[in-house]
Amino acid sequence: MGDGEYHAKLSPSGAHRWMACPGSIVLEASYPDKSSVYADEGSAAHLLASWALRDRLDPSNYLGETIRVGENSFVVDADMCDYVRSYTLLVREYAEGGELLVEQAVPIDHLTGEHGATGTSDAIIMHAGARRLTVVDLKYGMGVRVDAEDNPQLMMYALGAYEYASLLADFDEIVMVIHMPRLNHVSEHVISAHELLQFGYVAAVKATDVSTAITHYDALDTWEADFLNPGEKQCRFCKAKADCPALRAEMAEIVGGSGVATIDDFRDLVPLDMYDGVGDNYLSIAMSKVSLVEDWCKAVRAEVERRLFEGKDVPGYKLVQGKRGNRKWADEEDAAKALKAARLKDADMYKKMLISPTEAEKRLKGSPQQWAKVLAHVTQSEGKPSVAPATDKRPALAVSSVADDFRDLVKTGKLEN
Repeated sequence: MGDGEYHAKLSPSGAHRWMACPGSIVLEASYPDKSSVYADEGSAAHLLASWALRDRLDPSNYLGETIRVGENSFVVDADMCDYVRSYTLLVREYAEGGELLVEQAVPIDHLTGEHGATGTSDAIIMHAGARRLTVVDLKYGMGVRVDAEDNPQLMMYALGAYEYASLLADFDEIVMVIHMPRLNHVSEHVISAHELLQFGYVAAVKATDVSTAITHYDALDTWEADFLNPGEKQCRFCKAKADCPALRAEMAEIVGGSGVATIDDFRDLVPLDMYDGVGDNYLSIAMSKVSLVEDWCKAVRAEVERRLFEGKDVPGYKLVQGKRGNRKWADEEDAAKALKAARLKDADMYKKMLISPTEAEKRLKGSPQQWAKVLAHVTQSEGKPSVAPATDKRPALAVSSVADDFRDLVKTGKLEN
């Protein structure tokens, strides 16, 4: 989903940030609003999806078309067609028997308080007879997997769609869907209209907090404490996190502590069954801050680099020439002629490699039976265990301690004392 004709300061895409940290809107105002090639690629995919849905065509009908977004141009290739096709098929499945609206502008000014503010919903589906309203959001990125449940951005767009659609019919059930085709991820969350409107009330209150933060920015002594609230989710994509005083203070507290560390500071890092049961949740608390610290470090590095490239002074630091890149042929054809002149044989000049399973699947996608035979020769390693929050939907791995393994060997007689 993208912001509509009037670009609201309190955009749905930033709702997770300004609802949690009202002052972030003020701090971000001094930073340029720059896009990225990844964001522009997502906009191109959205445009292709809208063409296919509105024209009721397969995305492959636009193969080879050039889509320009900002300063970047993207050629519609087979991969983009495949991913967008996955999304359009999902939308059409949800839309069966209902009315589909594509790239529909919806009002959000009743939530943000900004006159005329709108957003643009990727797909809205109205099933008036069933009193059901569905909002589908295409996310073309390959980064963090996003779910529909408790998603402020999606709920704001759902509220805008509800405000728009309620003029045409009554709706009791709201279905919110996120599709990330490049991650093969679909997430659906269903709530009642009453629950959606409750969230709308909270969003409107938070928007008022932002307005207050803007009004009192230069006048209130307690402004930072009242309106800045650092946290992993709201800080992740905040443009101002390198300069945020509240985040800087939290980093100083987390990293610096109150003094020089001693051995006693690490007693809580050992298992709870040691030191006569002494221990608390320090490690859990510290782990919950790791991503925030890492993101802050990256933001500081990026901000220092940006200022130096703009010719600004950052005391103690300067720009230097980095490590030279890997060597490559300026022109492979000319290089091949030179190697032949040096009397190298073709066998010594070229390396032959088998294509990857991914490339093989692309080339055989028109022959599913042949691909099925080839698939029998494909192997894939299991994912390595990794640490995740307890709220992660993946099941926890059952892991026994090394001591337990040895204890079991002794009990079974497989290990002699």
